[in-house]
Amino acid sequence: MEFVNLPLVFLVGCALIALLAKKTGYSWYRFFFAVAVPAPLLLLALPHVLGVETASLTSVRLGAALLFPFAGLLLALRGKR
Repeated sequence: MEFVNLPLVFLVGCALIALLAKKTGYSWYRFFFAVAVPAPLLLLALPHVLGVETASLTSVRLGAALLFPFAGLLLALRGKR
């Protein structure tokens, strides 16, 4: 299997979610930063909150990294009122 650059995939995914949000009436650049910026900060805080052993589990890190993009996707699909 070839190497996949996960941070690049994360940013491209956030950009696609932001473009979807633009179609539903949101500001795409604000939406992009609201989805992409909190995830690395949450990943940095995980060892302090959960402990090093729990925070190093792949499922915990993946869930933390996908939390804000998933929430953003749900918000983008909902549309602006």
